[in-house]
Amino acid sequence: MKKKPERKKGKKSLLKKYRLVILDESSFEEKFSLMLSRFNVFLGIGTTSVILIVGTILLVAYSSLREYIPGYASTELRRSAIKLNFKTDSLIRHVGFQESFINRIQLVLNGELDYDTLGNEKVDKFLLKNNSNLASLSPSDEELLLRKKLSENESLAKTNTTLDADFQVPLKGLLVLKQNVARRRFGITIQSAADQKVLSMKEGTVLSVEGTPSLGYSVSVQHKNGALSRYSTLSSSNKKPGDYIKRGGVLGLLMDAPEDKIPEGHFEYWLNEESLDLQKLLGL
Repeated sequence: MKKKPERKKGKKSLLKKYRLVILDESSFEEKFSLMLSRFNVFLGIGTTSVILIVGTILLVAYSSLREYIPGYASTELRRSAIKLNFKTDSLIRHVGFQESFINRIQLVLNGELDYDTLGNEKVDKFLLKNNSNLASLSPSDEELLLRKKLSENESLAKTNTTLDADFQVPLKGLLVLKQNVARRRFGITIQSAADQKVLSMKEGTVLSVEGTPSLGYSVSVQHKNGALSRYSTLSSSNKKPGDYIKRGGVLGLLMDAPEDKIPEGHFEYWLNEESLDLQKLLGL
């Protein structure tokens, strides 16, 4: 009989009203007051906690913050992975087609297969049974003999075009840039004074004169044995295409450079489609 009133007292204590008052310390004036109960406090704290938890989850799920979660892959990364997977599949297929094509060509070259029968079902079955590996793609004796003849012809072509070592320095000045074939920089660059004479390195025929007075002229000269020289950054040219020029002949004047810069001339010499090192040829 005594427990029932205790339960009632417990329920009443949750709903019992309390007054929260904020007073001024000096005058004890009431600034703010609020009626509260234990149930309202628990309800407010619980609601606030749930709102914060749900808001944090939504913020992480629908924003870029989710990418900072360990093990999470972004959508862009997934898309790129899928694209790479498709590309690798297509490349594998393409490599398979090329291997099949090479196998058929090898069989035709060896005389095991007639070129008129390519594409037949019998040929496909034959290729499946006799699938050649990389060892079968080694060159035959006839191919090696043909390669040897080609290399000999190339060496003869290079030896027949002898290079005349008698070169004229095209411009008096300081060598600032050397040739570097690995970095695709051909020829040399020489610094000198403006309006300095640019001379032809060897005798030959003027092949072309290109450029404008504002950007500078570029002159190409054809020499014997298929050699070609090129002279760039000229302010003017004394020659025209088709004119003959001797060794040391004046092609034009060096173009002036902008302020705080020194005029430079660029020169190249080509033989058999190869750029020769002018620094060694001119002894610079």
